[in-house]
Amino acid sequence: MQGIGVATKSRLIPLLITSIAFGLMHIANPEVGKMGPVIMIYYIGTGFFLGIITLMDEGLELALGFHAANNLVGALLVTADWTAFQTHSIFKDISEPSAGVDVLLPVVVIFPILLVIFGKKYGWTNWKEKLTGKLPEPTDVLPN
Repeated sequence: MQGIGVATKSRLIPLLITSIAFGLMHIANPEVGKMGPVIMIYYIGTGFFLGIITLMDEGLELALGFHAANNLVGALLVTADWTAFQTHSIFKDISEPSAGVDVLLPVVVIFPILLVIFGKKYGWTNWKEKLTGKLPEPTDVLPN
């Protein structure tokens, strides 16, 4: 994200590129084959959410922690025969896979609510500039 930002002098372009790339990295997951390409809304939407919190928090820690927690829930709490994580979990989904509101709910409801909560907790301000503004020229000053 930083490299693309330096090359384009933009904040929005790296957000778009890395969010879509994040989603596309999941295209080989067995869930896509079982649920169809509509599940990519969740993966790309998650990429946007993680990219936004990375830009707003000015670091990767929160996004990495969220992604790790999301994967741990998927691996330890619920699994199915057709998911990427084949682990011994507490619950096993034996229903036929389908993509419905559960694909859109996180992207259009839960992630925006989390952004509001994180914004208040971490005191994020100047959203428009941090997400769509131009980047300043990098300096070549190294610390002594």
